[in-house]
Amino acid sequence: MTQAAKAQVDDLIETSARLIELMEQETLLLKAMKASEIGKGQAEKDRLARSFEAKLRQLAGDAPAMAALAPALRQELGGAMGRFRATMRANELALRAAREANERVVRAILDAAQSQAAPAHAYSASGKLGAATAGDRQAPAPVALDRRL
Repeated sequence: MTQAAKAQVDDLIETSARLIELMEQETLLLKAMKASEIGKGQAEKDRLARSFEAKLRQLAGDAPAMAALAPALRQELGGAMGRFRATMRANELALRAAREANERVVRAILDAAQSQAAPAHAYSASGKLGAATAGDRQAPAPVALDRRL
């Protein structure tokens, strides 16, 4: 194995470790319902993800270097990739759960706003029972009733 190949693998392992750390922090923030704080590390996460992908492609494209990896380094790389995949899955689940929770909140707000905007038991200006339309929302006209017969 060449020193260049060993350096590539070490660099990939180091990049994956930093990316794993950021994804774990993001997952903890999501579980703590602190999604607003995620943006702080997003630029670094994006940069590391692009770097990780490029390094992985470069290493995967060098079959002789991969074949010449020392067994201990191959095992270390395999462990790093396994940790990366597990962390990525956990992060993806946390992101999906946060998105679904946000969507439920937005739906609940919309439903509440719609139910308060036009009660289903109101009469519209046209005299129909049901939800009023935008044109039906006018100030009521004063009415006087003569109860004498």
